[in-house]
Formats: sequence, C-alpha cells, structure tokens
Amino acid sequence: MTPKLNFTLLLLLIASVCLAQKNFTKAKVITIDKDTISGYVDYKEWIKSPNQISFKKDLNQSTITYNPGEIGGFIIESNQETYHALNFEVENLPRSSNKIIYFNMKEYTHRNKRMESVNAFVRIASAGKVTLYHYVNKDSEPHFLLKKDNELTVLVYHIVETKLHSAKFREYRSQLSSLLTEACKPLSIYNTEYYVSSMRKLIDNYNECFGGAVKTISPQKDKGRFEYGIMAGAGYTKMTHAMANPFKYTEVKGNANVTPVGGLFLNYVFARGRGKYALLNEFHTYQTKSSAFYDNEYFNYDMRYLGLQHLFRYTFFVGKPSIYALIGFSYATIIKQNSTITRRDGSVEKLVYLPWAIRNDEQRAIVGLGIGQKRLMLEARYYRGNGFTTGANATPPNNRLDLMLKYNFGRTAPK
Repeated sequence: MTPKLNFTLLLLLIASVCLAQKNFTKAKVITIDKDTISGYVDYKEWIKSPNQISFKKDLNQSTITYNPGEIGGFIIESNQETYHALNFEVENLPRSSNKIIYFNMKEYTHRNKRMESVNAFVRIASAGKVTLYHYVNKDSEPHFLLKKDNELTVLVYHIVETKLHSAKFREYRSQLSSLLTEACKPLSIYNTEYYVSSMRKLIDNYNECFGGAVKTISPQKDKGRFEYGIMAGAGYTKMTHAMANPFKYTEVKGNANVTPVGGLFLNYVFARGRGKYALLNEFHTYQTKSSAFYDNEYFNYDMRYLGLQHLFRYTFFVGKPSIYALIGFSYATIIKQNSTITRRDGSVEKLVYLPWAIRNDEQRAIVGLGIGQKRLMLEARYYRGNGFTTGANATPPNNRLDLMLKYNFGRTAPK
C-alpha cells in the first residue's frame, strides 16, 4: 500500500471509532418522586441542553432512554453536574445580527411574540434558596431561568437590530431586582452580564444570605485548563519543484521522503465546552527532503524548518479514549539549509539564500484526527503548504502527512 492510502485508512478507522464512541459515566437518575437511582449515563458533555439521555443500571445491561417527561433529572457523580427536567416557554428571538431586523424600536415593542415551548434537561448553574438554570437551545442561544418558591421565571435578554441601530434589551436585570429583594447585602445586579460566570456570581452572593436554608450540592464551577508537553513523530512529504528559466516557470514532481518531526505544545481547553473545545499552540520543527531532475541538472533539497502552529481542536466525547478533530495553520522558516544543485558538468553548488533563488518560509493549512488516552495523544495530520520556490512568482504546493505522538505534562480531563 502507498503511504497516502495508509493515511486515508487510518483517518477512516479513527472516524469509525469516533462515531461509535460511548461514554457511560457514574450518575444518578432523579425520579418523578424525587428518589434517586444509581447507574451510568452516556455523558456527552452537552453544550446544547439535551432532550433525552441514555441510562444503564449496570454497564452490562441494555440501555434505557429517558425523556424529560419520564424522570425529574440526573446528576453526574464525577463533577456533580446536575440537570433538571423543565417545561417552560421562551420567546424565539435570535440574538444574532442579520436574522431579524426591525424598522425601528416601535416595531420591536409591538412585535408578535413567537413563543417556543421547551421540554428539556437543563443544567443547574447555582443552587440554594433560588436556583439558577442555564439552558442552551438548538441554535446555541443561551437562556437563564430562575426558580424561587417553586416558580420558574425565564430571564429575558434580547439584542434588537434596526436598520440604523443595535440595542441590548436587558429585561433580566429588572426581573432579578424584583426576585432578589430579600438579599442581606447590596447585589451588583446592574453590572451582571448574561453569561454563566457573571450570573452565577450574583446568585451565589444572594444564596450566601440564607446559609441555614436547605441547600443542594452545587456543581463544580467551569474552569479551563492547560495542557503542555512534547511531541515527536514522522512525516511523509511529497513536493512539487518550481524551476525557473528565462521564459517561464516549470513545475517538476519531486520524490517523496519520510523525515522526523517534533516540538513542544501549549494548549488551552475551554471551560465553556467542558472539554470539547481547545486552542493548540505548537513550537515545531520539521525537515523537508526532495530531489528532482530538470534540464539535465540534479536538484537536491534538504531543509530544516522551525515555526509556530495554531490549531483548533474539537473533542467528540471525553471517553476512553477521547476522539478529536483538528484544523489550523502553520508558519515556519528555514533554519538549516543543506540543499545542493549538481550541474551538467558534474560540479556541485550549494543553494544559497537569495531573494530570487528560494523563499525562506512556508505557510501551511492543517487538518487531522487524533486519539487521546490519559496523557498520551496520537495524531494523524495532513498539511497543504506553499512549499518553496526558485522564483519569486511561483508557488508550488507541498503536501505532507504526519503521524505524531504527544505527551501531556499538564492537567488531564476529569475522570
């Protein structure tokens, strides 16, 4: 098999494992009668609020699917992340600009409200005398709800677009002022923004006034984490050479080579996605070797690059192992040049740095798939770069396939 076919098969294998991945985690189901049943929930680390879950009393038993109308909620034991089954109505008014544009604010004020009935499992962001819920709809629009004295209130926040202006309508601040009147201390309601950390801070401060009240276990607060470590592997490179003559540029296919690759990485895993989203920053080095014959001369390129790579990582489930996809870009410059040209007469010349002789840097687009288990990560990547050129106006492509092993010395995903 060719290296390119092997790489394709590896990507298909990783993708098939990814689609079949399950992550049954210890959890408790809350029944309609407020009792709990211990077992395992297929924990998908939901960004959007789920409308059903898969549950097993024992890992060897068959799966039971629960909808919000069948149970009261569930609790993930590892981080006490708690979801309650809620039924409420929310106005379906997108906050993204360009979706709904009003002629003026009067048209917005007298609009026909499009109310959407919701029946979903909604995550608890803070619990105590009042409970703060964080609901995210199918369009990834967040909504907050407050439950006080068994009465559920949807906190309203709109971004109103008119032909001339954009306005933020923060009705939720007035709602909070009415609902939190018994606070034992001043609350920064009018500095509270409509996102999790700000809303949670406000409700936590309010609930502290009622420390003697019956209080449920609050979930762990969302926190990002850093990964850092080393990476090493091998790359398969196939290059196209741009040969210059007085009249035109000619592209010549070069031979393929396997060369080493390595470096250091520093990743940030976002809390908002609870492990799904991460930004990857890599200080990397790789070698490019290729040779070609053109016009009875032998061109032998051997270059060592050093540069930076920036990627976005999406993890499908944090299970055993976790499966993720990568996309990003790379910029590198030549730090070691051992390239030569063998002329027709047999003389050998070393390729030197001249503006018209060779471009000294390379930019590449990156896609890939990986598998992570504890601190180890195995990644298969495809690079499409602009390579090098013997003339300033020619940009032949450079294709590279990498297989890399990475070791993380930083924090790992919660068990």
